[in-house]
Amino acid sequence: MRTAELRMKEETAVARKEGREEGDKNTVKVLAATIQDLRPEINESDLFKQIKKSVGPDFSLSDGKIREIIHQNLK
Repeated sequence: MRTAELRMKEETAVARKEGREEGDKNTVKVLAATIQDLRPEINESDLFKQIKKSVGPDFSLSDGKIREIIHQNLK
């Protein structure tokens, strides 16, 4: 049986992860907008490569999620 303390630690970890992911979503949106402003003719694939170069290896979003955000912002 879980203790209340363990349950609270798990809930805190989940909340931190969700907050980090939301921050990463905002980072992808800003990077996409910035790169698109600099190179208006850029396509989604090239934009994805540029963003992957810009973010660290511990970035919490999956490649699929990054591509989804890029697609939404290039409409």
